[in-house]
Amino acid sequence: MEKLEFKIIFWGVRGSMPVPGPSTLKYGGNTPCVQVQIGEKLIILDAGTGICNLGKELIKKNTKITGDIFITHVHWDHIHGIPFFLPVYKKGNYFRIFGERKGDTGFKELISLMMKAPYFPVEMDAIGDQIEICDIEAGQRIQLSPGIVIKTERNNHPNGGISYRIEHGGRSFCYVTDTEHYKDTIDPLLKNFIEGADIVIYDANYTDEEYNGLCGNPSRTGWGHSTWQEGIKLVRAAGAKKLVLFHHNSDRTDKELDIIDAQARDVYPDCITAYEGMQIIL
Repeated sequence: MEKLEFKIIFWGVRGSMPVPGPSTLKYGGNTPCVQVQIGEKLIILDAGTGICNLGKELIKKNTKITGDIFITHVHWDHIHGIPFFLPVYKKGNYFRIFGERKGDTGFKELISLMMKAPYFPVEMDAIGDQIEICDIEAGQRIQLSPGIVIKTERNNHPNGGISYRIEHGGRSFCYVTDTEHYKDTIDPLLKNFIEGADIVIYDANYTDEEYNGLCGNPSRTGWGHSTWQEGIKLVRAAGAKKLVLFHHNSDRTDKELDIIDAQARDVYPDCITAYEGMQIIL
């Protein structure tokens, strides 16, 4: 099997809501979207506002575009870029969008709701044959194409969520966002899931002090997010390699993220704080 270039590109790294402005220029203010390019195969993780700029870049090529979009969960910050992803409106393009059903409600119905009146003027059906919407569930293994495997695991997040592990040519990349650590133990499912991975993107929405309600902050226990300190513990326990801090708090300025970046590197040198436009090649 040919070993193809394996590239990761960050289009949105912020959590909860987009925060454009002078205090977020360095790391960016768009909500989650990560492009994974393995040779000609396009994989997109989450469809926050970051997917809008990705779409603009893709249509510049003026060629037929196909790709697979994997959604962690349907909280707004992970799907509200879908109606503004321009390639899905162009005839001849084709995207599969994967996500988790909730009870008796399929994933297609879940994401179609945001494009129904009176919330949005264009309904999902207007996109036509350019998309196919597929139900998946945590624990499922997907043979995306020869040599490319997607593995999934559940997240500890209100209303649920899925982490993704992408493998090709002996290399592995994990996307673990919108999950809350356990206070007394490393999450055994996620530890096994990311074991030995080359790259782990991890939810670092809070610091330990913020999460635990210290220094005058309210406790964030049960809010569904984690800390950079817990990310380091998880990666070390799993024998994974590079840690990428992600899902930055919407109130976090560039200067504050610079401080967190330095603190995290002091503890775990193979750590980097995600920013829009950052690229990693495995």
